[in-house]
Amino acid sequence: MTSRREAILEAIVREYVSTAEPVGSLTLVRKYAFPYSSATIRAEMAMLEEGGFIMQPHTSAGRIPTEKGYRYFVDMIQKEEKEVSKREEDILERRIQAMHSHFERRFDMAAMALADMTRNVAISSMGQEIYSHGLANLFRQPEFYDNDRVLQVANMIDNLQGLLRELPRTKDFMVLIGNESPVGKSAGCSLIVSRVQLPQSTRGYLGVLGPTRMPYERIIPLVLRTRDLLESELGV
Repeated sequence: MTSRREAILEAIVREYVSTAEPVGSLTLVRKYAFPYSSATIRAEMAMLEEGGFIMQPHTSAGRIPTEKGYRYFVDMIQKEEKEVSKREEDILERRIQAMHSHFERRFDMAAMALADMTRNVAISSMGQEIYSHGLANLFRQPEFYDNDRVLQVANMIDNLQGLLRELPRTKDFMVLIGNESPVGKSAGCSLIVSRVQLPQSTRGYLGVLGPTRMPYERIIPLVLRTRDLLESELGV
């Protein structure tokens, strides 16, 4: 992938995440100040489409990222160190510390805080206990106006225990995009999930489930920072 093509792909992902509308070359020229002509950008977009990183939905003139495109973008931003804002840090600390004396409630509160801050579904798991919040957030996304997609997501939520059980045991942090998920492959969702270290041998997880069109660069550090705060409160 050339650096120019990479920059155009990044702009397409960011724009589509922001607007949920297919992205055309003129939008990229106007909003992202590329030093290339619209014709050059169209040619590069054609190469990105040929490589399977973007696609043309229906008869729209614009393009949207594919799962391969999102994967490339996520791998790219994970090489950069991202931090949560001071405001987000303060909110997370207050919400989790509010349940200081209740071990199980801290997991529940962590998921609730993540759901509120990411506007997606957040889950936390401690052994056989699973907490989830924010399902209404997910169904407000335009991707889920379709009834079939809603049913697929509902089935995925109902099988969270099976999903977590199928996660690779060798990884502490994962971003599973669309078909990479072991459960709900056709739901059009991504799962950002981290293992949580517990004082005992119980297995814990914390994560965010949302559409593949999610702001990964913001949600990834939020999940990681919430995990760190939760582990600190648990005395790990």
